[in-house]
Amino acid sequence: MAKRTALLFLIIFSVFIGFISCRGEKPDKERWKYVSVMGDEKGREVAVYLDTSNIEIDGNKRKFWIKYVATKTGEAGKKEEYIRQTGYWEIDCYDRSLYRLAEEYFSPGGKLLGRTEKRVREEYSSYSSLGAKMSDIACRYAGK
Repeated sequence: MAKRTALLFLIIFSVFIGFISCRGEKPDKERWKYVSVMGDEKGREVAVYLDTSNIEIDGNKRKFWIKYVATKTGEAGKKEEYIRQTGYWEIDCYDRSLYRLAEEYFSPGGKLLGRTEKRVREEYSSYSSLGAKMSDIACRYAGK
């Protein structure tokens, strides 16, 4: 079962990468829509962005990638951004059920630290929560 799940994730990821490389790509600033800032487990701020260029639409459902961007101290003490985590999510725009499908975790140097590939329902209640904000952006997106 684990091999099958890993294979499915690799296929989805490969299709995603192929999809990006085979079409006219928006500049990074236009492609990733800012969602919110949240705190990590140590209270540091992490900005969350949603990829609006590659939202998959299937009826009421939307599947989309998000990235979590953190800062680190680079050379000469300058703050540098890095991708801390990526995630593949699904929302049903009819009943607003939100699922995390897969995530990858990275070190400040870009090294892959871990990966999860499990469909997990995410509960959210307030209109200002991260889940609600991601859902609003993904469900407003009508495709091109």
